[in-house]
Amino acid sequence: MLKKNDVVELTVTDMSFEGMGVARYSDEDVKGFVVFIHNAVVGDLIDCRIVKVLSKMAYGIIENILSPAEDRIAPTCGYFPKCGGCTHMNARYETELRYKKNCVAAAFKNNYPDAEVIPENPVPSPALQQYRNKIICPLSQDLKFGFFARHSHRIVPVENCCLQDEDFEPIIRKTEEFIRTYSLTAYDEKTGRGLIRNLYLRKAHATGEIMVCLVINGKNIPHKEQFTTMISACKGVTSIYLNINREMTNVVLGKTCVPLWGKESITDLLCGLKFRIAPLSFYQINSPQTENIYRFVAENAGLTKDDTVIDLYCGIGTIGLCIADRVKNVLGIEVIEQAVNNAYENAELNKIKNAEFYPAKAEKLTEVIRSLPKFRTPDAIIVDPPRKGLGEKTIAAILDLAPKKLIYISCNPATQARDIAMLNKEKPTYKIDRITPFDMFPRTGHVETVCFLSQY
Repeated sequence: MLKKNDVVELTVTDMSFEGMGVARYSDEDVKGFVVFIHNAVVGDLIDCRIVKVLSKMAYGIIENILSPAEDRIAPTCGYFPKCGGCTHMNARYETELRYKKNCVAAAFKNNYPDAEVIPENPVPSPALQQYRNKIICPLSQDLKFGFFARHSHRIVPVENCCLQDEDFEPIIRKTEEFIRTYSLTAYDEKTGRGLIRNLYLRKAHATGEIMVCLVINGKNIPHKEQFTTMISACKGVTSIYLNINREMTNVVLGKTCVPLWGKESITDLLCGLKFRIAPLSFYQINSPQTENIYRFVAENAGLTKDDTVIDLYCGIGTIGLCIADRVKNVLGIEVIEQAVNNAYENAELNKIKNAEFYPAKAEKLTEVIRSLPKFRTPDAIIVDPPRKGLGEKTIAAILDLAPKKLIYISCNPATQARDIAMLNKEKPTYKIDRITPFDMFPRTGHVETVCFLSQY
């Protein structure tokens, strides 16, 4: 068997969902033992150093590239692969799209072998760099902001990340300057001590408004007037907050946001509508690609003017409000009350009268909808859950309401495919009409997938 620190010659033949190269090792004792390799490209012939061995697989790193794959390119970022943010910086973009299409197809293969992924590759992102309208940077003990190394909480200090909006960099550097000037301390995950945890930045793509949120392990920061003076002078900044997170947890944001300066929210434009965004509200990170997805859903979901549609995990109401002119009613469900307040504001801002929003957990969907005075069975439910997916109680609630159509938007095809299989666990209930991936997160291992389902 392979042992840690063995160096073996391998050919990379596939790519995992997480963006690791896959090779198979064989010798006299073992045939086709799977090895996952960081930063590999399909077609690479490499000397691979084994760093971890488990019963059914091993993990390795590239010791030497004997023959590079035709699709391998030089990374455009000097922090790759030390920073864990990007996965496919070393491959042509067309190759990355092919990997992602294969990952989506593989996620559905076991339960839905005939499900068709259309088009041939994911819809490409309009931009490959500077597309992120949101970043969260942890602060290192050296008082530098960066990103975590892959599969660790070791912070890699990064300057000028090529994925983040270009207006974020001056704000990051000014915040570092403030921290050093006033001798503030960085939070230590091991001890729970230290004040500054993360810097959270969000930009409205269309208006240029930027929200700055400093995440702290405390109730306040010293010299906050100097902080707001320094940061408010940066281009685009219209809102500055403190986020209070005093828990010893990996959860990045606390539940309390304290306004320090400027507006309570920033305003963006999406699909011709205005949206106000508060600090804790979910909002997709790639605005132009988000517009592509929402228009695709509106044009292909087969919704009519007689339909009542539930927007589950509605956030600030983006999806529901974007399809409101095509249906009779939109009912949004969202657990974060601040986001629900934003959703109502956004409906009023856009003079949309046929949308209502309710604060509740997704699993309480049935209770909320059946308690309404004018209850009617929804014709369609749109879901856009977190990466972990729906959960059994939410799936049971959807089955109880039995909409004719289900539109499932997901950033994790594995949990999406699992949930759809659970919808049909007791009996065939929903068939897959179409699966379409969109590359929402270029150069990373993530992909957004829209799946249209209808009752059998």
